[in-house]
Amino acid sequence: MRFQSDEERFALLREKLYTAVVSDVLDSLGFRSQAMRHDVRPLHPDFIVVGRARTALWIEEYKVRDNPYLSEIKLIDSLKPGDVTVHSTDLSWHIAPWGELLSTASKMRGSTGAIVDALSRDVKRIVQMGFPVFARGIKPVDSQGRGYVMDFDVPISCGDITVRPSEIVFGDYDGVVVIPRKVEDEVLSRALEKVTGENNTRRELLEGKLLADVYEKYGVL
Repeated sequence: MRFQSDEERFALLREKLYTAVVSDVLDSLGFRSQAMRHDVRPLHPDFIVVGRARTALWIEEYKVRDNPYLSEIKLIDSLKPGDVTVHSTDLSWHIAPWGELLSTASKMRGSTGAIVDALSRDVKRIVQMGFPVFARGIKPVDSQGRGYVMDFDVPISCGDITVRPSEIVFGDYDGVVVIPRKVEDEVLSRALEKVTGENNTRRELLEGKLLADVYEKYGVL
C-alpha cells in the first residue's frame, strides 16, 4: 500500500494501530531494535505521539553560558506541522530539557509532541494542554547551566536506539517505536493487516474457540 501523504500515515497510526503491532512488523522485517527503552514513558496514559522526528543533541554542562537557549529556540521556531522533537542527553539525570513553555511554543508551530530521554517539568500544565510528552522522569529544574543543545536535525541515540531526522516516531502507553523511512509504508500496510487478524482472533476467542485452532487459522498471537 502506498500512502498519499503524511496526514494519511499519521491518521492510520493514531486511529487504528498501536506500538506493539508496529514493533511486531518491524521485527518480522529484520528491524529488531526500533523500540525505545522501557523507561521513556508518556506523562499521561492517554498520550499518543505521532510525527516525524526533529532531533536535538544535548550535552551536560555545569555553568551558565551566554545565550543558553540559543539552539533550542532555533529548533522550536523551525518546527512544522507533524514534527515531533526527539531529545538525546546520554542518559543524563542532570538535564530537564522540556516544560510548559516549550510545549506551548511547539504546539503553536503544529508540532505533535516531544520525546525526551531525560526529565520534564510543568507536568500538570502539559497534561492540561494535551500536548503529548514522553520522558524518563520529572524534576522541577531549568536546563540553563545544566544542559545545552549542541546540534539538531542530526542522528542521535534516544531510548537506546538510533533516531534519524524525519523518521516516523510513534508512541503510546506501551512505549515508543521508530520506523525507518525506507520501509515505512510497508510497515504501516503490514501492521494494518496484522490488526485485522488480531481482531478476528479476539472475536473467535471470545466465542470460546481454542487458541491453537484460532492461531492455526489466523497466525497471529
